[in-house]
Amino acid sequence: MVDKQQFFLPCFVVCAIFSAIITAQVQVDTDPKEILVTENQRNVSLLCRLGRPIQFCTIALPHSNQVSLRPGEPQKDGMTYFGAGFEAGACGVTIDRITTAHNGELKCTLFDGQGFEGTINVVVAVAPKPPQIQLVKPSSAVSFEVDTEMEVHCGAEFGSPAAELFWFLDNEPIYEGVSQPEYREEEQGYSVFVSLRRIIHASDSGKRLICRAKHIAYPEGMSETSLQITVNYAPQALPETIVPSLTVGRTVDVTIEILSNPAPQIAWTVDGMTIEQGREFERYAARVPERLETGAYNVTLTIAGLTLEDLHRQYHLRASNQIGSQDYIVLLSANHAEVDESGGVGVGGIIGIVLAALIVLVAIALIIMARATGRWCFRGKGASITTSNARIGESDTTDEPGAGQQLLPTTTSTATAAAAAAATATTTVTELNAPPTSIQGKDLNGHHEHVYNEMTLPILRPKNLRNPDVIPTQQHQRPSIDTSSFYSGGSSVYGDPNQVGLPVVDKNRWIPSQQRELLERQANLLMSGASVRRKRETEIF
Repeated sequence: MVDKQQFFLPCFVVCAIFSAIITAQVQVDTDPKEILVTENQRNVSLLCRLGRPIQFCTIALPHSNQVSLRPGEPQKDGMTYFGAGFEAGACGVTIDRITTAHNGELKCTLFDGQGFEGTINVVVAVAPKPPQIQLVKPSSAVSFEVDTEMEVHCGAEFGSPAAELFWFLDNEPIYEGVSQPEYREEEQGYSVFVSLRRIIHASDSGKRLICRAKHIAYPEGMSETSLQITVNYAPQALPETIVPSLTVGRTVDVTIEILSNPAPQIAWTVDGMTIEQGREFERYAARVPERLETGAYNVTLTIAGLTLEDLHRQYHLRASNQIGSQDYIVLLSANHAEVDESGGVGVGGIIGIVLAALIVLVAIALIIMARATGRWCFRGKGASITTSNARIGESDTTDEPGAGQQLLPTTTSTATAAAAAAATATTTVTELNAPPTSIQGKDLNGHHEHVYNEMTLPILRPKNLRNPDVIPTQQHQRPSIDTSSFYSGGSSVYGDPNQVGLPVVDKNRWIPSQQRELLERQANLLMSGASVRRKRETEIF
């Protein structure tokens, strides 16, 4: 008997140990292991699962009794079976509506001859109170002084779980000077607090300091509160400012943006002339500063009819308020020349006009110089025309052309002082069909030239130069000329006969008297002009 007891006792211990090992190896899987839900959330499903078939299972919610659930059974206490069935070892539950009573651990027990338990942590989120900002330093201030330190706290209380807090300046996140979150667990939930230390800058004025809390239970996922920042400071300095893209001839606005709080009082200085805001002087008008949404101010000087001189001036601006004052220098520039729509000419147009005028003046000066000195195309033509006109004194106007018709009578003229200066010699001019006159002149050296009487005859256009009978013969008195130079190859004081266009012959040839007289007179005139031209060239060059 004793031997049997000694035998069964060790066997029982070994079986118990094996059974405990086997039981420990069997685990209940849960999906999910932890879940965050909100109050009044609908149809939340939780699942417990064993690796082999089960006979039945129970579900126990926090602060409630166990409930046995089977596939296909109706809802019990707002819960319904969820899963693939007992054969698959599944035991799950679908909660119709989440309440705060569901916050905690959900227990599921699965039986297959033995009981196996699993747990799911259910967190029912509770929205915390909206965040609040508390000003710590300075303790109370309507506005801040520039370059001073500000300290503020922000907290969101009684949430489940705790909220997350963030700092923003308008829409720009702030990371520098932010402390680590401080959490507190209380009966109503979890509270969190965050502080911020920041140096106030002039650019912060007019912006909002925002504390934003994020939580799953907030209606839109977040809630925020803000503090309006107002900073008192003098007008802030700027580097030398250049206002570009201005058009000459138009009315322009010279505008710069300055930071100041309170609003600045401004005064422009142009060439020693001071123009205060709201006033005008000549072409300049100083406008009242215009406040922008950013808290800065647009300061504008209007110039009517911008000129090139305006672009080369320095414009001085002084802005001041109760805190202090600041001086600025403004320059103007035009990127490219434009023609004003109202008809004004830009810089390019003015330069073009000046260059065109210079070119015209240079061309006129060259023509006058060439004509006066007989250079280029005026060398031969000028002397010939001058001599011919001074001698003959006729115009180009004639009657209807035809053989045997007389030219229009020439008008009486005398050599003027201008003609005498241009030709540098006095030329005897007589009127056609006038009685003989006695003319006396001087050469370039002041010596008297010889005096002679001359009668000019009307110039005829003969019908046939070969028939002398059709040309009436008229006697006239002319100066004594050595005609041998015109009819022979001999030299003369008048030069080579080829210079007057006559052929060189070795004997006299018969020419009608009227034609001979004309030829002789033309030769005399040409010789006189050539002599005068040689004297002029000798004196000038």
